[in-house]
Amino acid sequence: MRIKNIPIVSETGTTDPLNTICDLKWNYPIFNMARGEFRSCCRTPSNRITEEEIQDLGINAFGNHPRELRERLDLVQGRRTGACQSCWNLEDSGVGSPRHNSKRFHHFMQKQGVVPYSAEHSDDSLKEYLKNIDSIDHPALRSTSPYMLEISLGNTCDMKCMYCSHHYSTQWATERIKYGEITQEQYDREFPNAPMSFEPKFWEWFGLYGRMNLDRMGIIGGEPLIMPEFYTFVAKLIEQVKPVFHLRKKRITFWVVTNFNTPEKYLKKFFEYLPILYQYFNVEILVSMESIGARAEYIRNGLDWGRLEKNIDLLLSRKDLNFNFGFIPSVNALSIASTKEFVQWCENLYHRYGRPVTIKQNIISFPSWQKPLILTPDFADYLYDCVEYMKTKVDSMPVVEDYFGRWDQYIIFLQNLADRIKNNTREEIENRKKFVEWFATFDQRRQLDLLATFPEYKNFYELCKNL
Repeated sequence: MRIKNIPIVSETGTTDPLNTICDLKWNYPIFNMARGEFRSCCRTPSNRITEEEIQDLGINAFGNHPRELRERLDLVQGRRTGACQSCWNLEDSGVGSPRHNSKRFHHFMQKQGVVPYSAEHSDDSLKEYLKNIDSIDHPALRSTSPYMLEISLGNTCDMKCMYCSHHYSTQWATERIKYGEITQEQYDREFPNAPMSFEPKFWEWFGLYGRMNLDRMGIIGGEPLIMPEFYTFVAKLIEQVKPVFHLRKKRITFWVVTNFNTPEKYLKKFFEYLPILYQYFNVEILVSMESIGARAEYIRNGLDWGRLEKNIDLLLSRKDLNFNFGFIPSVNALSIASTKEFVQWCENLYHRYGRPVTIKQNIISFPSWQKPLILTPDFADYLYDCVEYMKTKVDSMPVVEDYFGRWDQYIIFLQNLADRIKNNTREEIENRKKFVEWFATFDQRRQLDLLATFPEYKNFYELCKNL
């Protein structure tokens, strides 16, 4: 995690462009194949692509839609475009966002033809070069060589994680309809079928921009491993990559984010696909998890912890399969107190199976009443304790190729988060009120007990309850 200075926005709505530039807006496309939506970067809103837009713009209806060009122009001119509000919120609270530094953007602008390859990086010179990008017609605003791609195949899921929603889980949808929070008609309107041309145009886009340029691509959910569409998509993907495989300098890293609560039938099918995938991709399996045991089952409602452990044991025992493995925790208010126990569990997996276990940096910012920064300063001590423990172990953990999966980087992430919790001066009264109200309903509906599962939160819960 990187701490950034809070940008000072002028009366004209602009700031220093170094406070807004972000190559992810060009290079991190996300496609929702079921709903026919596109977004640039995981922290921006989705935009539904219509059949009319596809017919009018072709593959430019995705990453080079006029809307995307306008938002990129805003960023290079120092305007906080609304699509990036999630990152502005993080940065305004003092927590690092995924935005990359100016040196990286300098190199990107060299590829885009704005900065000469002979020019050395400096912040002042970069700003001067960016002044040349003065309209949405400038070719540097076009996305033609993305390095990371995410695909969502739908919201089919067997779990109801507490911070999730019906947009990403059919189990959440069923519950919300049952309690009258949304109607079936509302849900159906929110989940229209993708336009007829969406998938064919996606594969056209992938053939032109994706298969030769991507470093990484992955599947998110819902829960991919229980979707028949996942296996159909993977088969099509392999056929797309085969013809150019020998032309690439290195393989694309293909990753899948899974809750790994996978029933035996689908787990077997996934294992059958792994050797085929590895012929053409580096395979990375990322399990969504940030707690252990009963705490994990509470946060990720529907999880069978025993099944998860069994599935991980079966996977890591397969010495014949080539893949990288790790966790992508969704760090939230309730996971903070047991962070050390989770890290120790990850460490034990490495020692038991001799396979590196990465821990990715990820934090909940929405719903706002579940973000870690609503906690009182004393909760920072749980993270400081974990940091000190990890420092004694980091030299014995393997250094993996994935920089943001390394233990030394996770130490920095936790240290910064602890500092923010310890020194947070932002007003959190409304979020704390909502915390009590929301979890009371959550417990009642799902036959759970927050304080029985998380006894360390008793004083915090009472504080919130008395506001």
